[in-house]
Amino acid sequence: MPAPQNAFKAALKAGQPQIGCWVGMANAYAAEIAATAGFDWLLVDGEHAPNDLRTILEQVRVIEASASHSVARLPVGEAWMIKQYLDAGVQTLLVPMVESGEQAQDLARAVRYPPKGVRGVGSALARASRFAAIPDYLTTADDQICLLVQVENRAGLAALDDILATDVDGVFIGPSDLAADMGHIGNAGHPDVVAAVQDAMRRIVAAGKSAGILTLDPAMQRACLDLGATFVATGIDVTLFAGAMRNAAKAGLTLLPDQTASGTAQTQSGSKYLQQLCKHWSHKAEVSFDAHQGSVSYADGHRVAMRADDTSLTVTAETGPRDDIARWKDVIERHLARFAFREEFRIDWSD
Repeated sequence: MPAPQNAFKAALKAGQPQIGCWVGMANAYAAEIAATAGFDWLLVDGEHAPNDLRTILEQVRVIEASASHSVARLPVGEAWMIKQYLDAGVQTLLVPMVESGEQAQDLARAVRYPPKGVRGVGSALARASRFAAIPDYLTTADDQICLLVQVENRAGLAALDDILATDVDGVFIGPSDLAADMGHIGNAGHPDVVAAVQDAMRRIVAAGKSAGILTLDPAMQRACLDLGATFVATGIDVTLFAGAMRNAAKAGLTLLPDQTASGTAQTQSGSKYLQQLCKHWSHKAEVSFDAHQGSVSYADGHRVAMRADDTSLTVTAETGPRDDIARWKDVIERHLARFAFREEFRIDWSD
């Protein structure tokens, strides 16, 4: 009986695009939920998520029970670590920060048994062989291991042709680290970064290797698929969960009333002060004003409305239901008092 077939590797070889999602919550229950979503592959992240081999194995187990294929990203590309992941039954590995052809070939040898490689022979102890229940594991395992290497800086791009000449199955381009290395940290959408990523995609595909990427930008996802990329991750469980939770909280809080406070300051210069405040905050908020009334609205929900007559300035402060209305009142009053430094200015708040 041979080693289990790696359907993900077979799909890549056939040129069938595989859509995936990053799994970084470091929790088997969350991974099991992700496995019900219908992605072709789920990457369990050992580089930037708080995972170790045991927690990764827990997540791989629940993913294996679904139609999604599990991929594990190692924290580093060490042969001893690769051996442990493979013995644990992970058939597809993504190794970060590959910068040379020599490094890529060393990784390719690390995932293969001698004489083609250097993987240690311990399959009798290994989950990968079903604990020696697969008699032909040693002679068939190599063909089912899929090695993906991650190129994510200028050194890796410079060595891309050498990397592609090795026995790796695919090359994954990491746009975030590449952007940082190119001087555009936090801006993977910079035209220079986009051009570099797309050029790399073309070169990988032309070399007959599988090309991959993680990007949340739909336009970039489409462009990479059109260039021939075959493993594209379009989501991250952490950001999806965080976004959904924040939206749910925001929607729930809309059921509650906003906080409102009104007050009046006795002054003959109210018109001048309201206009000054509106102009002062116009560079970071939406403002509207004339000589007698004005309003300021911030994107976070903080608002102030003002009305001036010959003897007074009336102020209404508003925040969301859970914001600090006392602090917002203080901010408004301190700014107005600064403009009114020639007189004793005070707002008498009624609520």
